[in-house]
Amino acid sequence: MIGFNYGNPYSGRMVTPERMRQTRAMLDTPVKRGAVMEFPDLYTDCPSVFRYGERWIMTFIAISKDTSVSGYETHYAESEDLLSWHYRGPLLTRDETREWDSKQIAGYAALYDTAPGEGCRLTPENGRYRMTYLAGFSDGYEPDPLLMGVASAEDPADPASYTRCARPILTPGDTDARFFETRTLYKSAVVRDEERLTGYPFVMFYNAKGYDGRERIYAAVTDDPELERWIRYGDRPVLDDATGDPDCLITADPMLMRERDGLWIMNFMKCTHSRSAFDTFACSWDLIHWTEWMGEPTVAPAKNDPDENLYAHKPWIVTWEGHVYHFYCACTSGENPRRYIALATDFS
Repeated sequence: MIGFNYGNPYSGRMVTPERMRQTRAMLDTPVKRGAVMEFPDLYTDCPSVFRYGERWIMTFIAISKDTSVSGYETHYAESEDLLSWHYRGPLLTRDETREWDSKQIAGYAALYDTAPGEGCRLTPENGRYRMTYLAGFSDGYEPDPLLMGVASAEDPADPASYTRCARPILTPGDTDARFFETRTLYKSAVVRDEERLTGYPFVMFYNAKGYDGRERIYAAVTDDPELERWIRYGDRPVLDDATGDPDCLITADPMLMRERDGLWIMNFMKCTHSRSAFDTFACSWDLIHWTEWMGEPTVAPAKNDPDENLYAHKPWIVTWEGHVYHFYCACTSGENPRRYIALATDFS
């Protein structure tokens, strides 16, 4: 573990309330369009959406509705317009020949373009595209412990071109694991730190769980282009509502954007006792000090809407040709619960 880089040129610069309001207005997507990826026998979750060539790719994770005998796998779909999606098949599947990642392999696109209007295009390193993934060796829905791996591909939309790493890149049992991340590691987001605000070219944000069952968002850094050797960054979470907000249970599923003037936006989900699970955001100039938006969520469940009366959470946001597309996981309660990928936009 290394300390935070307080010597970067933005260190200590705070985000003003006015800039937070401007960011919330920019992220506004009031038009909910419903399900874009749902199956009768699978729960779908955690979309990553990016421009590849002249089409759009969505990678997402899925698990059988009989979770006791299943685990996460990674699938993909394609689109011409970000609205209508066509399922193509699995990308990363459970593999009985491996050990630490044989039963759970939930992938998330890495090294995507964070600039507005660029379509989250993936950028390769050494000719290959990267995907980090939640890994595990037990059946079930997110059984502890969960580890972290990385896979690479010559073509991110070709299942045959993927190669998985030989060993975990981070685990909750690492000697430098911080106090509240010693049970399980969850979703990760890896982006380029072009200005090396952290002192490194690549930075990862991820949520992890400790002994108290709460989830917090942490950071790690690396100069390894293969994204296989990581150093934990800072001795505390970068986003931790659990210490200041007793109503909060989870801050998780980070997705990063960066404005032209250098402002970082972290979209993430929050789960509270009083409001269930919803999407919101925080802003930072230095990747250390984050100012959380405390107003209306960017996406939230509607108790009077039977299609998403439980959760609306786990954001992936694409800005393209002047419009905003907010993909998220919607969940319902009841006799036949649903968990599927939905979309909200800023236009009807």
